Amino acid sequence: MSSSTAGSPSSGLDYNDLISNLLEIKRQPIYILENRKYTYNKKINTYSDLSAKLLSLKSALDKLRISSNFYAKSVLVSDSTVLNVTLSGVTPIGNYSISVSTLASREKDVHRGVALPTTVVNKSGSDKIFVYNYAETVRAISVADNTALEGLRDLINDDTNNPGVTAFIINDGSSCRLSIKGNDMGSTNKIIVEDSTTLDGSNNTVDFTKSVFIRTKQAKDAVFTFDGILISRSSNTIDDVIEGLTMNLYRGDGSTSLISVTPDVNSAGDKINDFVNAYNDVVSFLSANTEDDSTKGACSMFSGEGTARNIENKLRSAVSGNASGPPGGFKLLARIGITTDSKTGKLSINGNTLESKLVSNLDDVAKLFKDTSDGAAIQIYDYLDNIMSNVEGPIAQRKESLRDIIDNIENTIRKIEHGLNKTKEDLVGKLSLFCL
Repeated sequence: MSSSTAGSPSSGLDYNDLISNLLEIKRQPIYILENRKYTYNKKINTYSDLSAKLLSLKSALDKLRISSNFYAKSVLVSDSTVLNVTLSGVTPIGNYSISVSTLASREKDVHRGVALPTTVVNKSGSDKIFVYNYAETVRAISVADNTALEGLRDLINDDTNNPGVTAFIINDGSSCRLSIKGNDMGSTNKIIVEDSTTLDGSNNTVDFTKSVFIRTKQAKDAVFTFDGILISRSSNTIDDVIEGLTMNLYRGDGSTSLISVTPDVNSAGDKINDFVNAYNDVVSFLSANTEDDSTKGACSMFSGEGTARNIENKLRSAVSGNASGPPGGFKLLARIGITTDSKTGKLSINGNTLESKLVSNLDDVAKLFKDTSDGAAIQIYDYLDNIMSNVEGPIAQRKESLRDIIDNIENTIRKIEHGLNKTKEDLVGKLSLFCL
């Protein structure tokens, strides 16, 4: 008699198919649980997407809760070939005139030259010294016998006590000339070859005394007048004449340029627009994921999610309610042209109203957003800070709760799978006995 489990020869039944069909029926709860697991994972991902949009909103609010961001200034230079200007900090609004007579420069001295970089500059049979002074610091360089020009260059550059010069060799087509350049601008940074130099042309050496060096560029201070006041500085980058104003000087031929510093209300307006756009992005996302499609019988990701619904309600309340702000009619965002659509919950800006308030009442607009504790920006920012906490925030807690549900589902699936495997073993065993 056959021991096959394929089925009884007389009945023609395929018992393997019967077992598979039976187990497939019993597997239906697993499919349901797997669908639930998929949905909960999608909810977690949707909460992560929400967090990213809330983070963008928080970033936009961060710029509005800092008062200095409302007082950005723009600068205009009448002749950008004379200088350019950057602003930082609190720069006084006003017009300034600057005339640059001299640019700051570095000293450069150049030797009259030798034939090649490999030309030996000391053939005396003993050490010589090359002595120079830079910015009142004297350095004596010991030049060994048989040292070449390029070796002297390296001795100067590699000197651990080099006071701030760079030596290099210039090939002018007929000779190779040692050039020594100061690394720093300003009239105090002069280079002087000292009389104590013994590399003086005697005893078969090359003359490196002061007389054979040509000063091709003189160390100078920048000299300019600022609103009629004569000023000098050791650099062409000047940041200590007017607070927050940095000037980079380009021309020193007496040319004059005007600097105009004015309030930049567009900067504050852009930051308010960024806030409104980020807020509307959050509202759109919440609406799309909390509204069910009754016509299709479809549920949204946040359907029945109290956490998401609570966030949506609190955000809407924050932008439509009073912020303490300043007195005088600026207690509602609507007073500066920001209104809420009652149906969608989105914000819109009346550009003319906002611009008018920024021009005429900038201080009050700033206080509306950044008042110490109750400004609109601070209220919403602090709320977002709380709900986005990685430990105690409601989003983090809800995601953790969903992960716990998924863990339970996976445990249940494993138990059902174990039971099905046991059922299959039992059925196969009984079928084997039946077919003997």
